[in-house]
Amino acid sequence: MQESESQELVSCAVCGAEISVAADRGFAFGSGGALCWECSLRRGGRYDSAHERWEVAPRVDDLFDAEA
Repeated sequence: MQESESQELVSCAVCGAEISVAADRGFAFGSGGALCWECSLRRGGRYDSAHERWEVAPRVDDLFDAEA
C-alpha cells in the first residue's frame, strides 16, 4: 500500500474497520469521524443510490466523545 493510500484510511468509530470515506460508502461526521457501511445502516442510515447521498443520516450523537 502506498503512503498516500494509508493516509486516506480511517477507522470506523463503532467497529474499528479501516475504510476510505472517499472510496467506500461510509459516513463521515465531525472533524474526522467515520462509520463503515454496515455500522451506518445499523445506526439507522438510509442511502439513496440513485442520487449517491445519505437520505437519512445515521445516528452519531453518542460518538462525538469517541472522536476526540
